Amino acid sequence: MKRFLASLVAALFVSSVAIAQTAAPTAAPATAAAPTAAAKTTEMKAKQEMVQSTTKAGVATTGSTATAKQEASNTATSKLRGKPTKEQRAADTKASAVYPQQGTATAAQAKTNTAISKEMPKQTVNMGTPAAEKAMEKAAKP
Repeated sequence: MKRFLASLVAALFVSSVAIAQTAAPTAAPATAAAPTAAAKTTEMKAKQEMVQSTTKAGVATTGSTATAKQEASNTATSKLRGKPTKEQRAADTKASAVYPQQGTATAAQAKTNTAISKEMPKQTVNMGTPAAEKAMEKAAKP
């Protein structure tokens, strides 16, 4: 944040110097240059006061202060909770690896579906019999 403010102040200074140099006539007398230097100094002081007041007030111009505050509160909340057990971490890892989009609910449903399908009786087909060959030919024809 300090680096950001330092670069902001430097950019303001450079831009004000460039504006003052382009606005001043090239053939101006030496006495006219002195008031512009004083004006630059007062303008620079005003800009510095504005930056300092903004910094002291805690106004976040980019949102980084708000993000830092949110991260600090998240860290404090996470420290209040207990760490997950080895079984909980393993379950979370398995659920996210198998079903990364849905999580544990879909994994549990898939497990139930697998158990139901294993209970159903399977049809036995003897592939070498003439009846099985006729059934396959019949199924292949539209």
